[in-house]
Amino acid sequence: MNHRNPTERLEDELDRAKGLGRWLSDDEQAELDRAADAVAERLEARKRRQRKLVVLTAVCLLIPPLWPLALGLTLFLLYPDTMGKIGLAAAVALLVGGLLLAGVLGLAMVWLVQLLF
Repeated sequence: MNHRNPTERLEDELDRAKGLGRWLSDDEQAELDRAADAVAERLEARKRRQRKLVVLTAVCLLIPPLWPLALGLTLFLLYPDTMGKIGLAAAVALLVGGLLLAGVLGLAMVWLVQLLF
C-alpha cells in the first residue's frame, strides 16, 4: 500500500537503520510496513466517517425537527471521546431506567389486579 517512490523508501530505511544501529531484515521491514499501512487505513476510515457525519449534520440542520440530532452530531464531531463516554453513560442510564419502569409498571398491574379481584 506504500505509494512512495523507491528513493523515499530507501531514505526511510537508511534513517531507520541509523536510528537502530543496524539494517532490518526483510521480515522486520515487512512487519513495519504492514503496521504503517494499518495505521494509514485507520486514519482514512476515520476521515471518511467524519465526512459522513458532517454531511449528516448539514442535512439535519436543514430540517428543523432534526436540530437536536444536529446538535448531538456537532458535539460528537467536536469532542468524539467525551461524547462517546457520555453516550455510553446515557445508554446505560436509559436501559436501567427502562427496566425499572417496566418493573414498577408490572408491580402496579399486579396490585391493581389484586385490588379489583
